Amino acid sequence: MIRGKNIQLRAIEERDFGLYYSWINDEETNQWRGLYHPTSLEEAKDWIAKQRKKEPERLSLAIETSDRALIGFVGLSSICARSRRAEIWIYIGSKDHWGQGFGEDTIRTLCGYAFNEMNLHRIWLECNPEFENVVRCYEKVGFKTEGFPRDAYYRNGKFRNTCIMGLLSGDFIEGAE
Repeated sequence: MIRGKNIQLRAIEERDFGLYYSWINDEETNQWRGLYHPTSLEEAKDWIAKQRKKEPERLSLAIETSDRALIGFVGLSSICARSRRAEIWIYIGSKDHWGQGFGEDTIRTLCGYAFNEMNLHRIWLECNPEFENVVRCYEKVGFKTEGFPRDAYYRNGKFRNTCIMGLLSGDFIEGAE
Protein backbone atom coordinates (compact mmCIF):
# COMPACT_ATOMS: atom_id res chain seq x y z
CA MET A 1 0.00 0.00 0.00
CA ILE A 2 1.02 3.56 -0.69
CA ARG A 3 -0.69 5.76 1.87
CA GLY A 4 -1.84 9.33 1.40
CA LYS A 5 -3.64 11.63 3.78
CA ASN A 6 -7.16 10.25 3.13
CA ILE A 7 -6.52 7.63 0.45
CA GLN A 8 -4.39 4.60 -0.15
CA LEU A 9 -3.11 3.25 -3.42
CA ARG A 10 -3.07 -0.50 -3.88
CA ALA A 11 -2.56 -3.05 -6.61
CA ILE A 12 -5.53 -3.41 -8.95
CA GLU A 13 -7.40 -6.65 -8.27
CA GLU A 14 -9.52 -8.77 -10.58
CA ARG A 15 -12.56 -7.97 -8.41
CA ASP A 16 -12.28 -4.28 -9.40
CA PHE A 17 -13.73 -4.88 -12.86
CA GLY A 18 -17.38 -4.61 -11.70
CA LEU A 19 -17.10 -1.01 -10.52
CA TYR A 20 -14.87 -0.13 -13.47
CA TYR A 21 -17.49 -1.57 -15.84
CA SER A 22 -20.24 0.60 -14.32
CA TRP A 23 -18.06 3.74 -14.29
CA ILE A 24 -16.73 3.35 -17.82
CA ASN A 25 -20.28 3.05 -19.13
CA ASP A 26 -21.46 6.20 -17.35
CA GLU A 27 -21.57 9.14 -19.76
CA GLU A 28 -20.90 11.71 -17.02
CA THR A 29 -17.71 10.04 -15.74
CA ASN A 30 -16.41 9.84 -19.31
CA GLN A 31 -17.27 13.28 -20.64
CA TRP A 32 -13.63 14.37 -21.07
CA ARG A 33 -11.93 11.05 -21.75
CA GLY A 34 -11.06 9.82 -25.23
CA LEU A 35 -13.73 8.93 -27.76
CA TYR A 36 -16.50 7.35 -25.73
CA HIS A 37 -18.01 4.07 -26.86
CA PRO A 38 -20.00 1.69 -24.68
CA THR A 39 -17.70 -0.91 -23.10
CA SER A 40 -18.61 -4.57 -22.80
CA LEU A 41 -18.09 -6.59 -19.64
CA GLU A 42 -15.37 -8.56 -21.43
CA GLU A 43 -13.56 -5.32 -22.44
CA ALA A 44 -13.75 -4.08 -18.84
CA LYS A 45 -12.24 -7.37 -17.61
CA ASP A 46 -9.51 -7.10 -20.26
CA TRP A 47 -8.64 -3.53 -19.19
CA ILE A 48 -8.36 -4.60 -15.56
CA ALA A 49 -6.21 -7.60 -16.56
CA LYS A 50 -3.90 -5.35 -18.60
CA GLN A 51 -3.49 -2.87 -15.74
CA ARG A 52 -2.62 -5.70 -13.35
CA LYS A 53 0.37 -6.80 -15.43
CA LYS A 54 3.61 -5.28 -14.22
CA GLU A 55 5.55 -3.56 -16.98
CA PRO A 56 8.60 -1.27 -16.63
CA GLU A 57 6.97 1.56 -18.58
CA ARG A 58 3.66 1.57 -16.67
CA LEU A 59 2.31 1.62 -13.12
CA SER A 60 -1.44 1.34 -12.50
CA LEU A 61 -3.02 1.44 -9.05
CA ALA A 62 -6.47 1.40 -7.45
CA ILE A 63 -7.54 4.35 -5.28
CA GLU A 64 -9.27 3.53 -2.01
CA THR A 65 -10.61 5.82 0.68
CA SER A 66 -9.56 5.29 4.29
CA ASP A 67 -12.67 3.11 4.76
CA ARG A 68 -11.45 0.89 1.87
CA ALA A 69 -14.03 2.03 -0.71
CA LEU A 70 -12.71 1.79 -4.28
CA ILE A 71 -13.20 5.18 -5.94
CA GLY A 72 -11.02 5.01 -9.05
CA PHE A 73 -7.65 4.36 -10.60
CA VAL A 74 -4.40 6.28 -11.07
CA GLY A 75 -1.14 5.57 -12.75
CA LEU A 76 2.01 6.49 -14.55
CA SER A 77 2.51 5.69 -18.22
CA SER A 78 5.38 6.16 -20.65
CA ILE A 79 7.83 5.72 -17.76
CA CYS A 80 11.34 6.37 -19.07
CA ALA A 81 14.07 5.26 -16.67
CA ARG A 82 16.81 6.97 -18.66
CA SER A 83 15.16 10.40 -18.72
CA ARG A 84 13.46 9.79 -15.35
CA ARG A 85 10.05 10.95 -16.53
CA ALA A 86 6.46 9.69 -16.81
CA GLU A 87 2.94 10.83 -17.66
CA ILE A 88 0.40 10.71 -14.83
CA TRP A 89 -3.28 9.89 -15.28
CA ILE A 90 -6.22 9.64 -12.89
CA TYR A 91 -9.78 8.37 -13.20
CA ILE A 92 -12.14 8.84 -10.27
CA GLY A 93 -15.25 6.96 -11.33
CA SER A 94 -17.16 7.25 -8.06
CA LYS A 95 -19.18 10.44 -8.47
CA ASP A 96 -20.00 10.35 -4.73
CA HIS A 97 -16.33 11.15 -4.10
CA TRP A 98 -15.94 14.04 -6.56
CA GLY A 99 -15.05 17.47 -5.18
CA GLN A 100 -13.85 16.20 -1.79
CA GLY A 101 -10.08 16.45 -2.23
CA PHE A 102 -9.47 12.80 -3.08
CA GLY A 103 -8.03 13.69 -6.48
CA GLU A 104 -5.46 16.09 -5.02
CA ASP A 105 -4.52 13.60 -2.29
CA THR A 106 -4.13 10.86 -4.92
CA ILE A 107 -1.99 12.99 -7.26
CA ARG A 108 0.17 14.21 -4.37
CA THR A 109 0.61 10.66 -3.03
CA LEU A 110 1.56 9.14 -6.39
CA CYS A 111 3.93 12.02 -7.23
CA GLY A 112 5.63 11.60 -3.84
CA TYR A 113 6.08 7.90 -4.54
CA ALA A 114 7.35 8.59 -8.07
CA PHE A 115 9.94 11.14 -6.91
CA ASN A 116 10.99 9.56 -3.61
CA GLU A 117 10.85 5.84 -4.45
CA MET A 118 11.08 5.58 -8.23
CA ASN A 119 13.65 8.40 -8.53
CA LEU A 120 11.74 10.17 -11.30
CA HIS A 121 12.61 13.79 -12.09
CA ARG A 122 9.66 14.91 -14.25
CA ILE A 123 5.97 14.06 -14.33
CA TRP A 124 3.66 15.58 -16.90
CA LEU A 125 -0.01 15.44 -17.81
CA GLU A 126 -2.56 16.68 -20.30
CA CYS A 127 -5.85 18.05 -19.01
CA ASN A 128 -8.90 20.05 -20.01
CA PRO A 129 -8.24 23.74 -19.19
CA GLU A 130 -12.02 24.31 -18.94
CA PHE A 131 -12.02 22.35 -15.66
CA GLU A 132 -10.51 25.11 -13.54
CA ASN A 133 -10.86 23.10 -10.32
CA VAL A 134 -8.81 20.26 -11.88
CA VAL A 135 -6.09 22.69 -13.00
CA ARG A 136 -6.01 24.19 -9.46
CA CYS A 137 -5.69 20.70 -8.01
CA TYR A 138 -2.57 20.05 -10.08
CA GLU A 139 -1.18 23.51 -9.25
CA LYS A 140 -1.53 22.80 -5.50
CA VAL A 141 0.80 19.83 -5.96
CA GLY A 142 3.30 22.02 -7.85
CA PHE A 143 2.46 21.40 -11.53
CA LYS A 144 3.16 24.32 -13.87
CA THR A 145 1.34 25.05 -17.11
CA GLU A 146 3.69 24.45 -20.03
CA GLY A 147 1.41 25.14 -22.96
CA PHE A 148 -1.96 24.91 -24.65
CA PRO A 149 -1.95 22.80 -27.80
CA ARG A 150 -4.61 24.28 -30.05
CA ASP A 151 -7.58 22.23 -31.25
CA ALA A 152 -6.04 19.15 -29.63
CA TYR A 153 -9.25 17.22 -29.05
CA TYR A 154 -12.80 17.11 -30.34
CA ARG A 155 -15.83 17.16 -28.00
CA ASN A 156 -19.47 18.03 -28.41
CA GLY A 157 -19.17 19.16 -32.01
CA LYS A 158 -16.07 21.34 -31.81
CA PHE A 159 -12.31 21.24 -31.44
CA ARG A 160 -10.90 22.40 -28.11
CA ASN A 161 -7.51 23.35 -26.73
CA THR A 162 -5.85 21.19 -24.13
CA CYS A 163 -3.40 22.05 -21.34
CA ILE A 164 0.01 20.46 -20.82
CA MET A 165 1.33 20.67 -17.26
CA GLY A 166 4.64 19.48 -15.84
CA LEU A 167 6.09 18.88 -12.42
CA LEU A 168 9.80 18.63 -11.63
CA SER A 169 10.96 16.88 -8.48
CA GLY A 170 12.26 20.17 -7.05
CA ASP A 171 8.87 21.86 -7.53
CA PHE A 172 6.86 19.11 -5.83
CA ILE A 173 4.79 20.32 -2.86
CA GLU A 174 4.69 17.32 -0.51
CA GLY A 175 2.30 18.37 2.24
CA ALA A 176 -1.19 19.71 1.74
CA GLU A 177 -1.41 23.47 1.90
